[in-house]
Amino acid sequence: MRIGPCTVLLAFAFAPVVLPQSAAAQTAQAPARSSATPAATAQAPAPACDCPTPTVQRHLPPYIAKQTTTRVQTLANGTHITTVTTAQVWRDADGRTRTETINTPTNGTPYRFISIYDPTTGIRMSWTVGNPNMAKVVTVYHFPQPVAQPLPAAPQTAQRYYPNQTESLPPQTIEGLYATGFRFTNTTPAGYVGNDRDMTTTRETWTAQELGITLRSIVDDPRNGKATTETTDIQQTAPDPSLFKVPDGYQVKDTNP
Repeated sequence: MRIGPCTVLLAFAFAPVVLPQSAAAQTAQAPARSSATPAATAQAPAPACDCPTPTVQRHLPPYIAKQTTTRVQTLANGTHITTVTTAQVWRDADGRTRTETINTPTNGTPYRFISIYDPTTGIRMSWTVGNPNMAKVVTVYHFPQPVAQPLPAAPQTAQRYYPNQTESLPPQTIEGLYATGFRFTNTTPAGYVGNDRDMTTTRETWTAQELGITLRSIVDDPRNGKATTETTDIQQTAPDPSLFKVPDGYQVKDTNP
């Protein structure tokens, strides 16, 4: 078959019409393919969540106990000075603690110093009862969480080394509770604070993990003497909620309102 010039001209004349029709046909088929994609995705199983597991805060049981601190200081001439301080401690189910210390002045009437600390808010309140020389004021302190500070740009002067040692002690049963103990030994090198020989300070702590309290603490410091704190008369009962409230007739003074 012979193709003449008229046939070629007709082919070019219809070409612009045929091409848009082909493109429109491809465009019409594209949504059909994309509409099938979500159905295939919906049938696929969802990937496992790699989210961190939320931690459950441990609530320690409430208790009521007595604390006795005996401090023995030995003077250079061999004289021993012994002081004994007693305190009553309450802790509720929210972790708030109330410590009531009895102070006995040498010449005066004994009075009580009361301190309440709430670990969830970082707030401590303190006041005195029975001291005629002190106003009826509840002082509120705030203890915010420490914020990490950036490292200094310039190198700092290196501190002298403090030899420290930590050792585990055999467990004991104290006040009917299983207690784990540790001894911390700190040595201040000669000349560090003007001392002409090494000074060694030791601290022993015995903790009942069941209650989360320290049953016995012994601090032996040559500068301050030996202090022993013991927790006794432990009752695992909830204290009266009114013990954690501000007493009537007292003015509240917030140190950081």
